[in-house]
Amino acid sequence: MKNILRWIAVLPSSIIGMIIVFALWKIINNLTGAMMANYIDPNSWMSILLIEVMSNMVAGVVFVSIGYKVAPNNQKITALILTILFTLIGSYSFFIVNFISKEYFSNIGIISGIFGSVICYIGIYRGEFDKK
Repeated sequence: MKNILRWIAVLPSSIIGMIIVFALWKIINNLTGAMMANYIDPNSWMSILLIEVMSNMVAGVVFVSIGYKVAPNNQKITALILTILFTLIGSYSFFIVNFISKEYFSNIGIISGIFGSVICYIGIYRGEFDKK
C-alpha cells in the first residue's frame, strides 16, 4: 500500500515542489538584488535575465529530482519520464508563447527549465544523486 501511495504522489509532489522552489528562488533573488541595488541595477536586463534563467533552471531540476526521490522503485526510469514530460510541457508552452501570446521573453525561461531538467536527469543517470 505504501508503494502505491508513493507512486500516486510522484507527479503531484514534483509539481508542488517545483512551484514552491520557483517562488522561493525568485523571492530570494529579488531580495538579494534589492540589497545589492548599490552595485547592480535590479531593473537591468542582466539582472532580469539572471533571475529568469536561474529560477526556471532550478524549477526544472527540482521537478525531476523530487519525483526521483519520491518514486519507490525504477527511479531512473521515473526521472526519464519526468524529464520527457517536462520537455513536452515546455515545448507546448514554447508553442503558446511564440504563436498565440507573442511573449518572446518567456522563451528564455522555458528553455532554461528544460535545460535544468535534462541536466538533472544526466546527473541521476550517472549516479551522482546516489552518492552520499
